[in-house]
Amino acid sequence: MVKFFSSLFIFLFISSINLASSYATTTSYNVLRFGAKGNGVADSTQAFAKAWAAACASTESATINVPKGRYLLGYVAFNGDCKSSDITFRIDGTLVAPADYCVLGQADNWLSFEGVSGVSIIGGALDAKGSSLWACKASGTNCPDGATVLHNCLLF
Repeated sequence: MVKFFSSLFIFLFISSINLASSYATTTSYNVLRFGAKGNGVADSTQAFAKAWAAACASTESATINVPKGRYLLGYVAFNGDCKSSDITFRIDGTLVAPADYCVLGQADNWLSFEGVSGVSIIGGALDAKGSSLWACKASGTNCPDGATVLHNCLLF
């Protein structure tokens, strides 16, 4: 009987170690706490950049939470050399480009991830407000090339 309880104790001890190690610490960063407004009018670019900087500087897994709403974003680059190799963008809202395509028209990208790995984007929607730029291009007038969302990506 003692052998049974000893074996049971060892099994439970090892199981608890495995269970604890499977729950890695994740730090959450809500863009609202960095000043983002989900009204589709106020520019939230700097708030997103600050949330990224905090997540990138974390030594733990990090999640950037974007609650429901419409978040106006100008050009923003999410640059690497992050301490965390596990960053998740959890987008429950919509990222919206400026209505004036000239704001982004000379940029190569609207949203870019440069020099990073281990980034996941979950959910959300992108509203690049491209209809006015496409109308300009259809008219044959002198229009900017426009910005892209994905840059230097390989699609398989």
